Amino acid sequence: MVEILLGTSGWSYDEWVGPFYPSEDVNKLTFYSKVFRTAEIDSTFYSYPSKGVVYGWVRYTQPNFVFSAKLPSVITHEKKLEVNRGVGEDLDRFLELMKPLQTRGKLGPILIQLPPRFRRDYGRLEAFFKMLPPEFKFAVEFRDLSWLRDETWELLKRYNVAYTIVDEPLLPPDPVITADFAYIRWHGRGRRPWYNYSYKVGELEAWLIKLKEIAGKVNEVYGYFNNHFHGYAVENCLQLIQMLGLLNEAQSAALERISEYFKASGMRLEPQPIAKPASEVGFDELLSAFISRQKLSRATEIGDSEVKVLDVDDRVIRAEIRDYHVLVDLEKREILHDCPDWARCIPDKSFCKHLGKIFFIIPRVQAERFLRRIYAERESWKFKPYLET
Repeated sequence: MVEILLGTSGWSYDEWVGPFYPSEDVNKLTFYSKVFRTAEIDSTFYSYPSKGVVYGWVRYTQPNFVFSAKLPSVITHEKKLEVNRGVGEDLDRFLELMKPLQTRGKLGPILIQLPPRFRRDYGRLEAFFKMLPPEFKFAVEFRDLSWLRDETWELLKRYNVAYTIVDEPLLPPDPVITADFAYIRWHGRGRRPWYNYSYKVGELEAWLIKLKEIAGKVNEVYGYFNNHFHGYAVENCLQLIQMLGLLNEAQSAALERISEYFKASGMRLEPQPIAKPASEVGFDELLSAFISRQKLSRATEIGDSEVKVLDVDDRVIRAEIRDYHVLVDLEKREILHDCPDWARCIPDKSFCKHLGKIFFIIPRVQAERFLRRIYAERESWKFKPYLET
């Protein structure tokens, strides 16, 4: 069985007190390690940790917990991997500090994150790779498009260095495999800062397909959500674990707690994922995969007299609701609508309150049939403005 380890980038965020951590007094790392199996250490990028801090990482985590760690920026950003600037000594110092984790089986990959404008330079990169000791795992994160080519993949394969698969606005999320393990980072898709972003259910479902594809090609998968604002990383990571069918009791309780927190605080905007195949669930759960509770509540406030169902059969739903139009076409796999909120629903393929109302008002058997088809084929469906017809 391929081991899939999913966690977050960092764990010491004060704003996670409430949605994730029960109080300010709790030992964050100890609490975190009882929910997740892995974390990415971000602090090592900014400075070398002390020996005491490293032993604390060992001591305050569960026995099977695994860390990944970012290489110090003095190596990647200040000296830019240049061998003649002493990066070999810097690397040795860092790996020596990491040995307490390594010897106890608590160290996963070391992340070599390159600067945003570090352009392709194979000579410099390979000279650095030659210094990497084989007993450690390494992944490299490119942030300049010039690296994304076959020659790069061949170089990484030669040294068993994993290409870091990313989800962010500026680089493609291509699942390129260059080592016997995979490394994934979800940065978010918002405006700068990108990581102030909560992934929608449809976006995570698309990654579920990729993740299964990736897992079929490697021995281990390490994945970290970096969208830490408000605790989004925790929820999105747990949602993806749930979609994989790997959610344990502690994780289930944490997911329920953070979801309820977001609901109570008014932050719950996204539809909710279904934990089992759509064929096994009923109307309410299917609809909840497309529409948030807030919008669903608004849908129920729309009067039945405000809806005119023009056509419902095995292929199409046509309706008018207030001054707006709805067309759902199974053959074309399209949903067309024209309310102002619909433009915000199109990117993540969710429903506005008008779509919610339409599925409430048409016969339940047909509503479930349409919803199951849309859910099962979500990636191939197009959500479009009505005026495009």
